[in-house]
Amino acid sequence: MDLARFSPEGLGDLRGELGIPPTAVVLGIAARVQAKRRFDLLLAAFRRAARALPDLRLLIIGRGTRLETVAARPVRRLGIADKVLFAGYRRGDYARALNTLDVKLFLVPGSDGSCRALREAMALGKPAIVTRRGMLPEIVADGREGIVAGETVNALTEAMLRLGSDALLRARMGRTAREKAAREYALPRQAERVEGIYRDLLRGSTAVRA
Repeated sequence: MDLARFSPEGLGDLRGELGIPPTAVVLGIAARVQAKRRFDLLLAAFRRAARALPDLRLLIIGRGTRLETVAARPVRRLGIADKVLFAGYRRGDYARALNTLDVKLFLVPGSDGSCRALREAMALGKPAIVTRRGMLPEIVADGREGIVAGETVNALTEAMLRLGSDALLRARMGRTAREKAAREYALPRQAERVEGIYRDLLRGSTAVRA
C-alpha cells in the first residue's frame, strides 16, 4: 500500500466534524454495511462495552443498500444511537476518517480477502480487534498488533473493554502495528516479494528441464 497516504503525521481526523468529544475512545469499522459482516455481533458487543465505558463511541465508515435494516434500525433498538456515528462512504477524506479511530474493528473479510482497510489502519498506527476469519489472524498477531477475539458477544466485549480502558496498551499495539505495516506492506517490499516468487519459479523450471 501507499504508506505515505496512510501516515498519521499531520493527517488530522474527523472528530470535530462528527461531534465526537475529545475524551471519547473511538472504535470503528470500515466496510460495506451487510449482514454477513456480522454487524449484529458488533452492535451487541458494543452495547455491553459502552455500558461499562460510557466514553466509548462506535464509528461506522461505509454504505450499503441494507444499512437501515442491518445497522441503523438495530442501533436505535439497542438504545445506543447517542454513541454510534455513521460517517458514510468517504472519498477524499477516507484516510482522515480512519485516523479518527482509536481501535480498528474487523470481524469478517469482504470481497477483498487481503483485508485492505485493516492494513491501512495499521499503517496509521491503530491497534485492531479481529476474529479468526480468513487471514485476519495472520495480519494481526494476538497481543501484538491487537487482539484476536472469539466470534462471540462476550469475547468481543472483553476485547473492547480491554483496549478501550487502556491508553498505554492502545499506544503500544498501535506502534507495533505501524512498524509491521512499514516492514511488510510497503510497495517496494511487496515488489521484492513478487520478484522473489518469479525467481523461485524460474529456478524450479530450470531444474526440471535439467
